[in-house]
Amino acid sequence: MKILKKIGSVLFCLLPVLLAFGIQLAVSFAGILLLIALAVLPDPAILSDAERLIRVVSSAIDDSQFFTLLSAIYAVTAALALGFWYWWGFVRKNRPHRKASSLLNLRMLAGLILLAFGLQYLSNYLVALLAAVNPAWLDSYEKLMESAGFGEVTPLIVLYGVIIAPISEELIFRGVTMRYALKAMPFFLANLFQAFLFGLFHGNMIQGTYAFVAGLFLGYVCYAGGSLFLSILFHLLFNLLGTFLPEAFFYAEDSIPLHLLILVASAGVTAAGLFLYRTGAKAQRQTAS
Repeated sequence: MKILKKIGSVLFCLLPVLLAFGIQLAVSFAGILLLIALAVLPDPAILSDAERLIRVVSSAIDDSQFFTLLSAIYAVTAALALGFWYWWGFVRKNRPHRKASSLLNLRMLAGLILLAFGLQYLSNYLVALLAAVNPAWLDSYEKLMESAGFGEVTPLIVLYGVIIAPISEELIFRGVTMRYALKAMPFFLANLFQAFLFGLFHGNMIQGTYAFVAGLFLGYVCYAGGSLFLSILFHLLFNLLGTFLPEAFFYAEDSIPLHLLILVASAGVTAAGLFLYRTGAKAQRQTAS
């Protein structure tokens, strides 16, 4: 009986991700219906020409701005739905709520900044490793990024990639999913569980792998700091650097020793960030108590 209850608790942890996936499908379907409606209004005869209708819809879907807009609408909808779930399940019962000033100190902030920089470089090398294993993974990833509009920095890309998506994804994975997982398993397993789902949700090997790695750090930041706002902040910093760091910051020549040096330095920066954040979070808890 206890085993069945434990299995049920684990399966329940999948519901937030399934809800997010359902919202994604619904928004995509609604977007296609809207495209058809916009095409039919000025020319109702298009409905009788299936080939022409498919061509019009395909042309709009291939537009990266349309794809980004749909992604932003999905992320806002998911944030609202999962935000309500998170508030209803975990926030409204916790009174009094922590003040914003009690969440973060300078040591924790410095740790998050170092972590964001270190992970950018480590992710870059992880992508290179995966591309070496299977170049087709990199090809599909680059095509996806191009179709999503990430080839150029636009206001919509910044709004979606740097602000909306981090908030939405944190509510889904570190908010609702990990909080329920912590009721069914210890933190180590709960963190692996939510990070795996986070990677799987991205739908391709390259993005899914580095999302899994980033998800482990995001889960730790949320858990050690005791607040979802901290993993949201870290996610914002990570995506901000990924969007605006120029290519000149990443060494692209063929010197293997220099690449190894940069890799070791990146790991050192990441470790220093973790140390600062962990000790800062401990000091913050002692101050609060």
